[in-house]
Amino acid sequence: MITISRRMTAVLRGGLAPLLAAAALILPGQAARAKDLTPVSIADTSPGLQLILPQIALKKGFFAKHGLAVTLTMVTGDAGSIPALVSNSVNFAIMTSTPALVAETKGANLQIISSLSTYPEQIVMGTALAAKLHITDKTPLAEKVKALKGQTVAVYDVGGGLQYQLEALVSAYGIKPSDVPVVGISPYTSQIIALKRGAIGAIAPAVPFGQVAVADGDGVMIADIWGGEVPSLRGTPFEVMSVERKWGEAHPQIVAAVRAALGDAMAYLHAHPAEVVQLAHELQPKISVAVQTAAIGTGAGYPTTPEVTPEQFQAMQTFAGFSGAKTGTVTYAQAVWAH
Repeated sequence: MITISRRMTAVLRGGLAPLLAAAALILPGQAARAKDLTPVSIADTSPGLQLILPQIALKKGFFAKHGLAVTLTMVTGDAGSIPALVSNSVNFAIMTSTPALVAETKGANLQIISSLSTYPEQIVMGTALAAKLHITDKTPLAEKVKALKGQTVAVYDVGGGLQYQLEALVSAYGIKPSDVPVVGISPYTSQIIALKRGAIGAIAPAVPFGQVAVADGDGVMIADIWGGEVPSLRGTPFEVMSVERKWGEAHPQIVAAVRAALGDAMAYLHAHPAEVVQLAHELQPKISVAVQTAAIGTGAGYPTTPEVTPEQFQAMQTFAGFSGAKTGTVTYAQAVWAH
């Protein structure tokens, strides 16, 4: 049995079977030829807008265009997606890059087939605590980050990519990650509730939930990493899609089809950002169009091609090391699909 790491051993309560039994999502009008499509299962990890590319590929028919009938199954962060892929419970899984590399050091045999987005985190401090510490949105970034010391911060899953992102940020400003304790709270809406009630000092959700908390008056933005406020955490692939190596080698045409569909979704997002906002609003109607528009923007946080270059892989490695993960033994050829 493969041990991923002590930070990623929590698997969904009750197992994956109930989730994986969900019906495949097929576009209207595709039912007549659904029997001609190859079934493919993908573990999705978050409702954040940084992961909208697979939803675009599904809703706009790009998966079907390339001969696939895709099921997107929601699991809880990397702690759900990585074990699902390692156990072959799904064909592909979305995950964050550092946990993917950490898993590889433990013998997970995963390969990244596509980048999905750059660093999506938005760190928000509770309104009352920010007022007590004299923190406003105009406070210099360094001072805001240092105010996190000693505060409990909610992340989506302990050991997941958002925790690594938080640790990298505070380390850059001279704070030991151990001085910023974290607690896993999901979904993101529960993080906002905990923040509003003062149960935690800050939250570190993915886009756009930090913006939601600020817009609702429940918090003050400490660091909008997704928005480019931290230049050192911008541009590197963070959210990725991976395949188990042996399964991928046995099904190269399916891997190529998934990559092609994601490439179509990327082209669509950059050509039609307003239409993508409308799709986002259909998926999450409780989030205002204004917030979703600001979050998606012109698509700067999303790649234009599924390819992960050696230079991008090295940047992923640099980030992993910066956040304390020991992944230097993992090579590009080992971790990135190049068939």
